[in-house]
Amino acid sequence: MLKVKKLVAGVKGAAARAAVGVVAAGGSVAAFAQSTGTGSTFDTTGIVSAVSGTTASVVAVGTAVLGVVAVAWGIKMVRSFLGR
Repeated sequence: MLKVKKLVAGVKGAAARAAVGVVAAGGSVAAFAQSTGTGSTFDTTGIVSAVSGTTASVVAVGTAVLGVVAVAWGIKMVRSFLGR
């Protein structure tokens, strides 16, 4: 019976410590999320133009990979139909 009481006390203490940690983390997240000005200070035009420039290349590579997979699957299917 004494072991159960110690276990319950330990669980209650851990829950209380966890609750304090959650409150502290919430306060620090709220402080981080506060904005200091009215506008954004991070310029995203360079990133947007870089991503926009690579979109065509990504589509081309993806299409080529899918084409190779389709040809390989087609060859496999033809071989299975012929009984090889």
